[in-house]
Amino acid sequence: MLLQVERTDTAFASRCVDGQELTIPVKHGDGCWFADDDLLGELEANGQLVLRYAAGANPNGAVDDVAGVVNADGNVFGLMPHPEHAVDSLLGSADGALILGSLVDAARLSVAAAV
Repeated sequence: MLLQVERTDTAFASRCVDGQELTIPVKHGDGCWFADDDLLGELEANGQLVLRYAAGANPNGAVDDVAGVVNADGNVFGLMPHPEHAVDSLLGSADGALILGSLVDAARLSVAAAV
C-alpha cells in the first residue's frame, strides 16, 4: 500500500521526510479507521495524523485516508499498515524499516536521557 508521511517529528516517523511516500502492506481485508467530523478536525488541528494512504490507495475506506494517528502526547501510534512486513527489498519494500528504525532511535534517546 502506498502511504504518505504527514508528520516526521514523532518517534514513529523521524527517519522519514515530510510528504515522503512509503510502500507498506496492509494485512487485512476489512475494517477501517473512523472518526466523525469533529474528531477528525481536532486530530488534524493537533497534528495527530502521521500517515495517510496516498490518493487512490485507501484499501478499506478509512476516513480521510488516515492510516496512522498518534495520541495527544505523541507516544501511542495507531497504525493499519504493517511496517514489519516491509523491512527488506526482497519482501517488496524496505520502507517499513524507516518506521521501525524511528522507534529504535527514540528508544536510544530515551535510554540516554535516563542515564
